[in-house]
Amino acid sequence: MRIRDQALAAVIAAFALGASCDPVVSSKIAALGGETPGVQHGPKHRPGQPCTVCHDGTLGNPSEFSVAGTVYQEAAPAMPTGAANVEVTMTNVSDRKSFTATTNAVGNFYVLPKQWTPVYPITVTMKSGATTICMTSHVGREGSCAGCHVEPAGPGSPGRVTLATDLPNGGCP
Repeated sequence: MRIRDQALAAVIAAFALGASCDPVVSSKIAALGGETPGVQHGPKHRPGQPCTVCHDGTLGNPSEFSVAGTVYQEAAPAMPTGAANVEVTMTNVSDRKSFTATTNAVGNFYVLPKQWTPVYPITVTMKSGATTICMTSHVGREGSCAGCHVEPAGPGSPGRVTLATDLPNGGCP
């Protein structure tokens, strides 16, 4: 019986590891690199990285996020400053239902599926004090801001999400 119990435990463990270690997801997680020294797992870790790579709700991963990202004060510095207390309003284009999340001290925000699950495409508006910034394009399918918004800015990316813009009226209609 003891050997049979050990074999059963090994099969269960292998299944659990296989379910949580999709090679595509594992390679995306590995590409993120290590954690920043001194920053614990939690709402302030990994600013600027694609949150839903890990927070996708699969077995063995942390809490699922439907939408998550980081807002910065500016785009230029190599180590930009996260923008705290920014209201990020996401709105379904189809039914105009929206949800507003607020960034934390490092500029991160996240939305749990039980709070709101978007129906893509969505629009995004950010508000900080008297500053309002509107994304000039729709979000089509990616729940992580950093899925599209990466450095450097160029043909493949608009760059980091920031409160800085040279667009008239913050890009808002």
